[in-house]
Amino acid sequence: MYITKSRTVCEIETSKDYRSACFSGAISRNCKSLRSNLAQLNEHPFDILLNPGTELPKEISLKGLPVKIQNTRQILDFGDRYSILVSNHYQGYCDDGKLQVPFTKYRIPFRKPTPIIKLLGVRNIRMLYAAGKLGWNMRDWNSLYDGILCFGPRHAYLFKKHFGLSVYEMGYPRFDKFFNTPIDRAAVIASLGGSPDKKTVVWLPTWKTLSSVGHFSDEIAELAKTHNVIVKVHPMMVEEEPQKVDALDKLGLTKIIKDQRDNIPLYQAADVMLFDYGGPAFGGVYAGKRFVLLNVPGAADDPFTGQDSSDLVLRDHFRNVEPGSGQLKHLLGDGESWSKHEATCKTLSAVYFAPLQGTSAAAAAAAIQDLSWIDSKS
Repeated sequence: MYITKSRTVCEIETSKDYRSACFSGAISRNCKSLRSNLAQLNEHPFDILLNPGTELPKEISLKGLPVKIQNTRQILDFGDRYSILVSNHYQGYCDDGKLQVPFTKYRIPFRKPTPIIKLLGVRNIRMLYAAGKLGWNMRDWNSLYDGILCFGPRHAYLFKKHFGLSVYEMGYPRFDKFFNTPIDRAAVIASLGGSPDKKTVVWLPTWKTLSSVGHFSDEIAELAKTHNVIVKVHPMMVEEEPQKVDALDKLGLTKIIKDQRDNIPLYQAADVMLFDYGGPAFGGVYAGKRFVLLNVPGAADDPFTGQDSSDLVLRDHFRNVEPGSGQLKHLLGDGESWSKHEATCKTLSAVYFAPLQGTSAAAAAAAIQDLSWIDSKS
């Protein structure tokens, strides 16, 4: 979990039991999505709070930022609290007098069943991490928050409707770099083992039951004969489903990325992208990328997609393909309808995201420093 600490983020009365106001992201694997937000707080010292047994991934650079790393166990042991805690998940719960730390084997002794964010923060803000998987994003633990930093109008409506929460539409901060920082595309492709003379396909599958890994093996292996095919697997797949990662090694792909590097250069390098379910497809919409959606059997009934699933709605508007249909290569090469695709991206981007391309991190940082949007119940 990440926490920033700043004495000037907001004017909240503090006592000896409260640490200064803070900004928190999430567990360490998500820090890359917060880097742009943290940079916007460069005048406000902040903490990064890591769960026991975790460390900051080596791919994450916080160079130049006024940051201090803290440990959840120590903060709880000292009885400290942050005036403001920003997270993407409620982080854990107490059970039988012990606190289960999410995504780890650790349990911290505690006296009463209180959610961890309530133990760590006086006021809690949730910052959305990914736009898809509505069944996960809209779970009951959202009611523990005082406000939501959401992507745009669609999520703002849902959080107000289901939880009565204050919302702030921030756009998609992690994509600021897509609009503001051009890359040497040929150099990036070559660094990944590809040929700049070939079309580049980037595949960003999710994990577990909604993952397209294993459903399109033959078609993607065939595609790799004529294209650069770069896959970046979900970080939890590396940890929890190594057999799926191993299966990818047999497909002859250009590059299999197993670390936690930033996805944005991959969006910039790709000619066409492949998505299944979760946040990456919405990033494609926001960035106006050409993409094909890979369908997985049973997805409509999966608890992670949820009622009125945005993941399924995208399939009403964009080209998508069933496993075993043999249509993937054809859809990638069908150029006649890409202009319609790009127009649809613009239309749906306005539904799911505030129009802050390139300035979203600054908007999110401003919302963290000025909580009037929460106090006014907007």
